[in-house]
Amino acid sequence: MLVVNYLIEQLRNAAAYNKSVQVKPAAVLWTDELCQWQSAMPLIKEYLPELLELGDYEPSQRTGPAIWLKCAIAGVLDEAPLVEGRTPIIYLPGVSRKALRAIEDCPDYLRPLAELQYRGSWWAYNTAGRDWSVGSFLTNPRVGLELDVAKDNSTQEVIPKVLRDLLETQVDALKGRRLEAKDFQELVFNDPIKDLLGWLNHPSQKRAQWDENKWQLFCQTCESEFGLKPGDDTHQQMLAAMLNAEGPWAAVWQRFEDSAHNLHSLLTAIATLVPVDLAADFSHYPIENAREEQRLMNAIVALGQGELSLVRSNIADLYKAHQVREGWLWYRLGQSKYLQILAELAKVAKLTAQPFTHQSPQEMAALYCETYWQADAAALQAMALAIEPQQQELVAEVLALIYSPWLSEVTHNFQGLVRRQGYPGDGEINEATAGYLAKGLVVFFVDGLRYDCAKWLEQKLLARQIQATLTSQWCALPSLTDTAKAAVTPIAGLLTGAQDTQDFTPSVAATSSDFSAYHLKKLLAEHGWQYLEGLDSGEQEGLAWLQTGDLDNLGHQQQRKLPLGIDAVLNEVADRVCHLLDAGWREVHIVTDHGWLWLPDKLPKVELDKPLVRKYLSRCAILHDNASTDLPQVGWHWNNAVSLAMAPGVGAFTAGDYYNHGGLSLQECLTPVLKITNS
Repeated sequence: MLVVNYLIEQLRNAAAYNKSVQVKPAAVLWTDELCQWQSAMPLIKEYLPELLELGDYEPSQRTGPAIWLKCAIAGVLDEAPLVEGRTPIIYLPGVSRKALRAIEDCPDYLRPLAELQYRGSWWAYNTAGRDWSVGSFLTNPRVGLELDVAKDNSTQEVIPKVLRDLLETQVDALKGRRLEAKDFQELVFNDPIKDLLGWLNHPSQKRAQWDENKWQLFCQTCESEFGLKPGDDTHQQMLAAMLNAEGPWAAVWQRFEDSAHNLHSLLTAIATLVPVDLAADFSHYPIENAREEQRLMNAIVALGQGELSLVRSNIADLYKAHQVREGWLWYRLGQSKYLQILAELAKVAKLTAQPFTHQSPQEMAALYCETYWQADAAALQAMALAIEPQQQELVAEVLALIYSPWLSEVTHNFQGLVRRQGYPGDGEINEATAGYLAKGLVVFFVDGLRYDCAKWLEQKLLARQIQATLTSQWCALPSLTDTAKAAVTPIAGLLTGAQDTQDFTPSVAATSSDFSAYHLKKLLAEHGWQYLEGLDSGEQEGLAWLQTGDLDNLGHQQQRKLPLGIDAVLNEVADRVCHLLDAGWREVHIVTDHGWLWLPDKLPKVELDKPLVRKYLSRCAILHDNASTDLPQVGWHWNNAVSLAMAPGVGAFTAGDYYNHGGLSLQECLTPVLKITNS
């Protein structure tokens, strides 16, 4: 990865938001009071097409005054069209965040942009809003590159001077050693392969950038080292030589593999080239990968038309035949979408070959945490990769064959164990909340954080240099927000459940009032807990409750498309954890209320004898006193004398849902706890 790629990744991460509860930011604001990044803006813009810059009116350079920038991000300028699927990033050289925040003192030339601090987001060093200097970006261990850079004046002075070359340097080439002034100076020494790839990507642009001496030197070097002289008549010939990768061109191909994701014009130029030599390495040709993708798509379509007993073995055989392409460049560039999907389907097929069970619910849960959560994760990931409607239908069809029946049988197995041995979560929640006493602790509530999603979140935290300890606990029954969220709050001991309840909401014992968001805030405050909202970091020596990241709401809204939105929600949670730790909190405990079921072919409708129940939802119902049913039965967490009927297997008392919860399954009831200590 090049340094500039990592920079782009972090800038784009600043635009992340939770679609279920937040509005997309109008723009990402990048303030740079000392203008440290400005010298490299032409290069960064080349890699980042959504980047705009405050300055004199030069639309060809995507630069203009504040009012022009406002028009650009509104999408009304033909000369600066918005990039589809990307949030505009506005680079503000010579501007501090403080200058924008103090609206009454804001300079006139900035005032049109001031309101974007409320509609946009910031790319800032920390919650205090400091600018990212080049030095802090290079050395920061969490969001930066964690490089060992000398702090002496000569080193710090040379870095801005070589910034353009530094950004086009491989990150790995900078790691594992102390970087001093001479190391950065060496970056500007002649690199003929970098120059060659730059010319192949933009011949006319590079020629215009170089003076005559540089151009002549480049031509001589290419002719002597690579056997071809650059020119309009040799461009195609040189592209073919790079793909064939023979002799000195092998090194060119290797460098191209490392930086291809930044060479968009070059990728377009080689997209239709075909190998003319039967001995050529076909893996170097994108057109060959595209042909294999088409063959694979046809084969996946045929899976749904074959014998059910053969589907799993056919998936395994297909993956074995195509797996070699995972080593191809085009796979890393995201041009092998069907192969990516097939890899996840192969995991599902392998893990769901036999529905698992055990001697007790606890042992079944341990087996799930060790191995079988991966089946759920792979099913979600297969659908998350299916961006196009045609892909979504195809993935859903295959998962309905291999995943849905397995999930149904596993859930029946779990329900049978609970029916015979009881629900293991009774009383466990009280023990878990007893640990909410350590000073400097934030209890971070994420609605609907299923165990497999917590595994995913654990990896996202690790990528941010944050070590988390993942354990599990049983949720309060039924696995609904009204019941189970209250049970993991610090004030759970103040709640009870009425015998004549008509819903699943506990009440405040002292007043018999239905527990609500108002009561949560009020009781937390009365017992010394802060309620953090937005980006508030609170008083770090105390105790705090925070809730961000609503997977449950996303699931109810998006239904079958839920998997496509999970990544953004988890990124939001991981970023919020970073902010809390940066602010000085000692510990963060991430908890949730319940998991959920997701099926690609809808939860099957099951019948409910409605005269027997007071209230019912998709996966559970409150039975009338003394009513009897053959359905699985459990007691309500807040009053065990209230009996609940649970939908059998993965069934639902209501029709039409791909996503829902409230029932009795490992996926709904076994919830994660992530504990993070600030190191």
